[in-house]
Amino acid sequence: MRRLQTILVSAAIAFGPLTEGLADDGLSSFDRFADRCLDRGPQYDRSAALAHRNEWPSLAADMVLSILPLSEPVSFDGWITGTGSAAPFEALVVGRGMVGEKAVESCTMAFAGIDAAGFERSLVSTRAAKPSGEQNGEGRIRKFFTIERDGLKEAVTLDLPIYPNGSDEVLASVVAEQQTEH
Repeated sequence: MRRLQTILVSAAIAFGPLTEGLADDGLSSFDRFADRCLDRGPQYDRSAALAHRNEWPSLAADMVLSILPLSEPVSFDGWITGTGSAAPFEALVVGRGMVGEKAVESCTMAFAGIDAAGFERSLVSTRAAKPSGEQNGEGRIRKFFTIERDGLKEAVTLDLPIYPNGSDEVLASVVAEQQTEH
């Protein structure tokens, strides 16, 4: 978990100048996560199309793999999605893989400089996320939730600071069974 903090700080320094020209969409960090990852479930192809349409800069593969919640992805990609010169680092990472016999997709967003406690409150209050466990680390806590949507369960993980201060690094992921369009 300490590694996440180092990655976010390094990425903010390296990619800060690239995010200056990106337009501000006016949404909160949680609302961007909900729109891009949560409301329709993780959708690899939709996220990739959004990234290409918005011309988001790509993240390096090693950075994507360090953020990705899947241990053995079949495919993955990631982009810097910062929303303007005043905005801290923000990234979107997607992946596909197998969990047992099931094909799954994941969607993760990494944020720096946001209110971690508010982000968690929004998840619980607006999406009826049910806590399913937590794991403490050095200075960080990983909280697990389940959300049921359209009869399907989705696993949501928040990686948060143990002592949030309102300007925090947050990693939010959702993993769900891959849905095929008919």
